[in-house]
Amino acid sequence: MRKLRIYLDTSVVSMIDAPHLPYKEAVTKEFFRMIEEKPDDYEVFVSPVLAEEIRNAPDAIRKRSVAILQSIHAIELPDRKEADDLAQLYVAAEVLSQKHFNDLLHVAYAVSARCAYIVSWNMRNLVRVWTIEGVNAVNYGYHYPTIMFITPEFVTGELPNA
Repeated sequence: MRKLRIYLDTSVVSMIDAPHLPYKEAVTKEFFRMIEEKPDDYEVFVSPVLAEEIRNAPDAIRKRSVAILQSIHAIELPDRKEADDLAQLYVAAEVLSQKHFNDLLHVAYAVSARCAYIVSWNMRNLVRVWTIEGVNAVNYGYHYPTIMFITPEFVTGELPNA
């Protein structure tokens, strides 16, 4: 079986300690537990964007985030001009505005690293049909692979209480 290549954006890492959102916190902890217990099933990537956002976080959050990323053996991608260029193409195609450039940089790093999935809790900007359609249209036009946007629930199989 091949490893699933997944990219984590900052929203997933930040939900590891989110008592104000108990459902997302529980699913996120289960998500990281599954990855940690089955390292042969996943290849997990993060970008310099996430690393910078973690560096700027308060001490306790930074330490917790670094620890969880180490425990799952996350691979930090190097700075890539290709990712910046691809994010600019997304802006030019009006997938999201320049105001959301860091969100698009997360996507561009995931795509340029040939990840199959970007895992995110960012429902406002990323995990939404118009963003997914726009990103994959640009990807197709510039000969990049399509990418699926998912929440951690797609990996854990957890469902919200109905």
